[in-house]
Amino acid sequence: MSKRLFALTAILTVVLTAAGGCGATKDLGVANDAVTRFHGQLDSQDFATIYSQADQRFRDSISQPDFLAFMNAVHTKLGNVANASRKGFFVNYNTSGTQIRLTYATKFAGGDGQEEFVWVKSGDGLALLGYHINSMALITK
Repeated sequence: MSKRLFALTAILTVVLTAAGGCGATKDLGVANDAVTRFHGQLDSQDFATIYSQADQRFRDSISQPDFLAFMNAVHTKLGNVANASRKGFFVNYNTSGTQIRLTYATKFAGGDGQEEFVWVKSGDGLALLGYHINSMALITK
């Protein structure tokens, strides 16, 4: 009986791992699409839409005028996105929801930067929970 229980447990573990991996792959694809949309909004200077579509916790952490000023400074100093390459990711499933953290090496028209996006599942889509950028060009220009 213990061999049968062990085999059943092993099969169940494999099935659950595969199912979880498929979910992570789908969520990662949606998050990559969200980054592409964010970059398009950054390039078109549609910062108000980024803010209004962000998670409430994001909006609670920074006022809209401060966010618009920050994003305007990023766009003014760095310019449009020329190329963005994902360098890392982490998908966190927990009882309070799903968070997806992506890091990108991004080449802007006016310099390079490293971006970190934190997305949270919101219905069928994702909402921005965090955005961080490191770039020497933001300091030196």
